Amino acid sequence: MGDDDSGFAVEIQLRWPPFDSDTVIPSALPLATERFRLTEETESPCDVMIGQDDDFHIVRKVVKCNSGLSGCRDWRTESSRVPNRIQRSRTGWFIVPNKIHRLSRKLIPFAVIGIIASLAIHAFEPALVDWGIVDGSFAGSVRLGLLDYPILLLIFLPFFFFPIAMRFGASIWDFRRTRRFRKSLPQSPTIEIMGKATTSNPVSTRIKLNHAPDDWVSAKTRIQVGLLNPRRPMLLHAFGRKEGKQNPPGISTPLSIHQYADAELGSGFGESTPLQGPDTQRLFMSPLPVLSRGEMVDLPLEGAELNLPLPDGDWPGSEYHPLFATHWEILIKIEREMDGPLIFVEHLIMEHDGGACIIEKMPVQSGRSEFANV
Repeated sequence: MGDDDSGFAVEIQLRWPPFDSDTVIPSALPLATERFRLTEETESPCDVMIGQDDDFHIVRKVVKCNSGLSGCRDWRTESSRVPNRIQRSRTGWFIVPNKIHRLSRKLIPFAVIGIIASLAIHAFEPALVDWGIVDGSFAGSVRLGLLDYPILLLIFLPFFFFPIAMRFGASIWDFRRTRRFRKSLPQSPTIEIMGKATTSNPVSTRIKLNHAPDDWVSAKTRIQVGLLNPRRPMLLHAFGRKEGKQNPPGISTPLSIHQYADAELGSGFGESTPLQGPDTQRLFMSPLPVLSRGEMVDLPLEGAELNLPLPDGDWPGSEYHPLFATHWEILIKIEREMDGPLIFVEHLIMEHDGGACIIEKMPVQSGRSEFANV
C-alpha cells in the first residue's frame, strides 16, 4: 500500500432537502457521503454538524484513513471571493412576488380535491340519489358539444380555475411593476464593512441609500446566511450514481433550458419563482434551500452606521465548495408607497472564528420564492 493511499481526509455526509421538502419524510431519504484528501498544503476545515441524523442534515469532519485515499479528489475550497455564478444570481435589485401568488398556490389543493370529489360522487350517483344523500337536481350530466359532463363537475370547475386566474392576474401585475422599476432603476446602495466581518461578532456597517426616490417609505436591513445547493455532478458522485441513470430521491432530471441552468440539483422546474427573466435581468431572487436570517434593523433613508446582529447558530464563514458552500449576504428591504417592497442584496465575505459549527436543526425553507419570507 502506497503512502498516498492513507492519511487524513475531509468527510462530508449529507441528507439534502429537495425542492418541496414538506412532501417527503427526511429519514426515508438516502445519505450521500464523499471524502476528499487533505494534502500538506491544505488547511484543515472546521468541523460542521447542521441538523439531526433523522432529519435533513450535513456533517463535515476530518477523519483518518488507512486506505482508499488515492482515488479521492483533493480538498479545495474558496473562501476569499464569491463565485461569478452566485454573484450573477444573488446580487443587485429584486422585487418581491405578489402575495396573491402565495394565496393562489394554497387554494389549488382544495380545488383539485373538489374536482376529484365531484367525479367520485358522480360514479356512485344513482345509489346516492336513491339513499337521499344527493339531491336529484345535482344528478346527471349536461351535454356540451359532443360530450356529456357531470353537473357536479361543472359546479366545481370554476373553483379549479379561480386560483389559476388569480396567479395569471398577479403575473401581469408583476410584469408591469417590473417594467416601471427598470425604466427608473435606482442607484445601488453603498455598503461599507467597518473592520473585519467575522462569525464571532455583529458586523459593523456603513450603509448609504444613494438618491432615495420620493415613494420610498422606510428601509430595514439584516444579515443572512445559507447553504447553496450542492453541484449536481458532485452530489451524484456522492450517491454513487451516474448522470443519465435513475436519479436519487429528491433530485430531478436537469432542464436543458439556459435560464434554469443555475438549478444545481436539476430542481429548476420553472417554479422556484413565479416569473423568471433572463439570468442578467431576474425578476425575483430564488430562495436558498437552507437559510438563517438575522434580526431586521431599521435603516434611515439618509443612511447610517449600524451594527447588524448575526443569525442564530454557529455558522461557518464564507466558503464555496461544490458539495458544501456557505453564503453570507446583506439584505436591504425597502417599503414603497406603490408597487410593493423592493430588496437589494450584496454578498458578504465572512471570516470564520475557528470553532466547531454545531446547529441543532437545519433551517429548511421552501424552494418557491412566494413562500420565502423576505
